[in-house]
Amino acid sequence: MTATATLQADEKLALDLMGAIRASAEELCAPSHVDLVSVTVDVSARIEDASKASFETRIDRRTRTIVFAGGSALVGEKVVMTATAVYSIRPA
Repeated sequence: MTATATLQADEKLALDLMGAIRASAEELCAPSHVDLVSVTVDVSARIEDASKASFETRIDRRTRTIVFAGGSALVGEKVVMTATAVYSIRPA
Protein backbone atom coordinates (compact mmCIF):
# COMPACT_ATOMS: atom_id res chain seq x y z
CA MET A 1 0.00 0.00 0.00
CA THR A 2 1.32 3.45 -0.85
CA ALA A 3 0.84 6.51 1.31
CA THR A 4 -0.70 9.60 -0.28
CA ALA A 5 -0.69 13.11 1.12
CA THR A 6 -4.04 14.14 -0.34
CA LEU A 7 -7.39 12.58 -1.05
CA GLN A 8 -8.63 11.95 -4.56
CA ALA A 9 -11.65 14.05 -5.59
CA ASP A 10 -14.04 11.09 -5.27
CA GLU A 11 -12.71 10.26 -1.80
CA LYS A 12 -13.21 13.87 -0.68
CA LEU A 13 -16.69 13.82 -2.17
CA ALA A 14 -17.55 10.62 -0.26
CA LEU A 15 -16.48 12.24 3.02
CA ASP A 16 -18.46 15.40 2.26
CA LEU A 17 -21.54 13.36 1.37
CA MET A 18 -21.24 11.38 4.59
CA GLY A 19 -20.97 14.65 6.51
CA ALA A 20 -24.17 15.92 4.92
CA ILE A 21 -26.02 12.67 5.69
CA ARG A 22 -24.75 12.68 9.27
CA ALA A 23 -25.86 16.30 9.74
CA SER A 24 -29.40 15.33 8.70
CA ALA A 25 -29.40 12.39 11.11
CA GLU A 26 -28.05 14.54 13.95
CA GLU A 27 -30.68 17.22 13.32
CA LEU A 28 -33.47 14.63 13.42
CA CYS A 29 -32.20 12.97 16.60
CA ALA A 30 -31.11 16.04 18.59
CA PRO A 31 -30.41 16.30 21.47
CA SER A 32 -29.36 12.63 21.24
CA HIS A 33 -26.11 11.71 19.48
CA VAL A 34 -25.67 9.40 16.50
CA ASP A 35 -22.88 6.86 15.98
CA LEU A 36 -22.08 5.33 12.59
CA VAL A 37 -22.89 1.63 12.32
CA SER A 38 -22.67 1.01 8.59
CA VAL A 39 -22.09 2.92 5.35
CA THR A 40 -22.23 2.05 1.67
CA VAL A 41 -21.00 4.41 -1.06
CA ASP A 42 -21.64 3.94 -4.77
CA VAL A 43 -19.73 6.00 -7.34
CA SER A 44 -21.56 6.44 -10.64
CA ALA A 45 -19.27 8.97 -12.36
CA ARG A 46 -15.70 10.16 -12.03
CA ILE A 47 -15.18 13.77 -10.96
CA GLU A 48 -12.18 16.07 -10.98
CA ASP A 49 -13.36 18.68 -8.45
CA ALA A 50 -15.41 17.79 -5.37
CA SER A 51 -16.08 21.47 -4.59
CA LYS A 52 -18.57 21.68 -7.48
CA ALA A 53 -20.93 19.13 -5.92
CA SER A 54 -24.20 19.72 -4.11
CA PHE A 55 -25.91 17.24 -1.79
CA GLU A 56 -29.42 15.91 -1.32
CA THR A 57 -30.06 13.93 1.86
CA ARG A 58 -32.96 11.92 3.19
CA ILE A 59 -34.00 10.01 6.28
CA ASP A 60 -35.42 6.66 5.23
CA ARG A 61 -36.52 5.42 8.65
CA ARG A 62 -36.06 6.11 12.34
CA THR A 63 -36.70 3.76 15.22
CA ARG A 64 -36.07 4.37 18.90
CA THR A 65 -32.44 3.26 18.58
CA ILE A 66 -31.50 3.36 14.86
CA VAL A 67 -31.63 5.86 11.96
CA PHE A 68 -31.45 4.78 8.32
CA ALA A 69 -30.34 7.65 6.09
CA GLY A 70 -28.99 8.29 2.63
CA GLY A 71 -28.15 10.88 0.07
CA SER A 72 -26.75 11.80 -3.30
CA ALA A 73 -23.95 14.02 -4.55
CA LEU A 74 -24.73 15.92 -7.71
CA VAL A 75 -22.59 17.91 -10.11
CA GLY A 76 -25.06 20.08 -11.96
CA GLU A 77 -28.06 17.83 -12.53
CA LYS A 78 -26.01 14.62 -12.67
CA VAL A 79 -25.88 12.21 -9.71
CA VAL A 80 -22.24 11.19 -9.34
CA MET A 81 -22.39 9.38 -6.00
CA THR A 82 -24.96 7.89 -3.65
CA ALA A 83 -24.59 6.66 -0.09
CA THR A 84 -26.66 4.95 2.56
CA ALA A 85 -25.82 4.91 6.24
CA VAL A 86 -27.12 3.40 9.45
CA TYR A 87 -26.59 5.25 12.74
CA SER A 88 -27.31 4.13 16.27
CA ILE A 89 -29.00 6.72 18.47
CA ARG A 90 -27.24 7.38 21.76
CA PRO A 91 -29.13 9.43 24.37
CA ALA A 92 -27.53 12.73 25.31
